[in-house]
Amino acid sequence: MKTNPILALLIATGSAAIATPTGLNNIPTADTTPQGTFVLQPFTTIGEERDADFNLGFKTGIDLKAVRLELGLAAHFVPGKGGPVTAHGKVAVPLGEGLPTLAAGAANITFSNDDRRRAGDTFAYFVATQDFDWFVQDSRPLPFFGLDKTFRMEKKRVVSDGKSTRVISGGGEGAGSGDPNAALETRDLFTFRADAIQMLNHDWLLSVGGLIPVSKHFVFETWANFPTDGTEVSFTLKGNFVFKF
Repeated sequence: MKTNPILALLIATGSAAIATPTGLNNIPTADTTPQGTFVLQPFTTIGEERDADFNLGFKTGIDLKAVRLELGLAAHFVPGKGGPVTAHGKVAVPLGEGLPTLAAGAANITFSNDDRRRAGDTFAYFVATQDFDWFVQDSRPLPFFGLDKTFRMEKKRVVSDGKSTRVISGGGEGAGSGDPNAALETRDLFTFRADAIQMLNHDWLLSVGGLIPVSKHFVFETWANFPTDGTEVSFTLKGNFVFKF
């Protein structure tokens, strides 16, 4: 994913460095925000003998079929001096069903020398994502990897006409095809996430956390950061307000 300046930035800022681009906890992935979706993301990191901060970001996606794009901005608000505003972008290329998705991106992009001094260097990354049911990825020249697993609940789709209820004969893919799952509705309950990224001093930043869908318009996200260099554990809390157009 990174050159040395990127890893130095991760040491300095912790998980907030890449808290807005689509990814796992502290690492980016080749996933992108769907087209027509706008995600507003307030987030904070606590622990490490630091005061809670408040940051705000957003991201959206563009689907060009052969290529998918993701664009976004993020900024620090409190404590201390607010800003700077930083941008991030990603280009992803799906190689086909059952094959990896490749992506190249940049985050922590600033717009002036003063902002760059405050936020740190822009960093670029390359990543390949492969769906093995559990999710794994890796990058070079310095390694990071992670996995996630979504736990879901299936239930029958039931409708009512005010007098009686019935199971819909179809409702998902396979409706009308005799598929026994066609009348089932799937709901995400929890997504487990874990990742690891090597830092400039060759120690690692490990993290474990997950996503909890609260409604179709809000997803709560949290993870714990475990540096192997002896730094105290910190915790990141993030809300994802999802708007579809």
